[in-house]
Amino acid sequence: MHKRLYRTVERLLETIDDSSGGEAMLREVLRLLVYNPAAETLGIVSGRLYREQKQDYCLIDSVGGLGDALAGKTVSKDYQVVRDIERRRLWVISPQSPGFDPAVEAQFGDTDSAAILVGRDPNYILSLSIRHHGSEEDLLVLLETIRAAVGLKLRMQALASQMRQARSIQHSLLPGRMPRLPGFDFAAISLPADEVGGDVYDLQEVEPGTIGFMLADASGHGLPAALQARDVVVGMRMGQARGEKINATVSRLNRVINQGGLASRFISLFYGELESTGSLVYVNGGHCPPLLASAGGQVRELMTCGPVLGPLPDAVYKRGYVTMEPGDVLLAFTDGVTERLDPTAPGGEDDLHEFGRDRLARLLLDLRDTDAETTANAVIEAVRAFGVDAPLADDVSLLVIRRLPATDYPPVGGLATVDTGVSR
Repeated sequence: MHKRLYRTVERLLETIDDSSGGEAMLREVLRLLVYNPAAETLGIVSGRLYREQKQDYCLIDSVGGLGDALAGKTVSKDYQVVRDIERRRLWVISPQSPGFDPAVEAQFGDTDSAAILVGRDPNYILSLSIRHHGSEEDLLVLLETIRAAVGLKLRMQALASQMRQARSIQHSLLPGRMPRLPGFDFAAISLPADEVGGDVYDLQEVEPGTIGFMLADASGHGLPAALQARDVVVGMRMGQARGEKINATVSRLNRVINQGGLASRFISLFYGELESTGSLVYVNGGHCPPLLASAGGQVRELMTCGPVLGPLPDAVYKRGYVTMEPGDVLLAFTDGVTERLDPTAPGGEDDLHEFGRDRLARLLLDLRDTDAETTANAVIEAVRAFGVDAPLADDVSLLVIRRLPATDYPPVGGLATVDTGVSR
């Protein structure tokens, strides 16, 4: 019986629009509990919603019974019944209740009712008039079921709101437009596995004729990883503003992450500064080695120059150097690209095939004559297709830099490709 009761309440709440605010959702709950045919078995004939104020609770919605005629009425926090509701969080109200005042109750119409306390800052009281023929224990089970289900819905709403805010903050850090550097073409894509992700990229003009770019991957995904990725962007931009050497900036950022006290958290980072001459200086802190494809058809890796950021406070990071020649293409990516699994591969989970670096390198060579945005989109499409459109198990991000052949000069500027997670 109790399981069936909980399922009934759950089904009712599933019909509520998740985009509603907390108070709007509680108004919807009130109407569903009173008017929805599926709620008839609950025996609720009317209901009222009160919002906490400094000294009292104000009635803000009334369904059934006396309806809108009750709007604006208040009940003092000093009323014994209200104190019991606040203390117990659910309470059966009857003439036998301690401190019951018929004059107070009469102004709200129905007196044989029950109430639950929900929400926080402010609190709300959901008062219900119930046609009850069972035991008081059954009534308490009904109240607790409603309170638990509504409380869970409110918490889920609050979490979803926080995730949307975190996603907004994370997107605000991404460059809205690709920087311009004579002779070069840029593109980037980031696909979070959750509402927000731990991957982040950045491209900024460090000084005239020099672009600083970064791709980082915080351990895990979701909100904690997104917050750490945000801190990395801010930290690197501060280093750029100070004109520090890139290995000094990365070393300082590593110490900051280490001192954060989360030993289980780390972040891999590739950061480079590219000049219009094609000269590239970079630091690779434990990140997937980017691939550099030459116009002649060779692929090389830009290897690690130090460990991931976080675990070792005194880690040493060295600079690497390379020159991008006309027609060269650089592809920086996170491990969500190469570790994408083929769910149709035979065998157990350990035997699933990964997209892999070799497949990525061959694809990059095939695409080296296309513009940066086309290359980025083609790689993402190939990764999605390899996983047979299964949901992403990890964040997937990449950054493409192409040095234009001499025949393509002047360069073509373009907008950043910022994927919001909507399937292409």
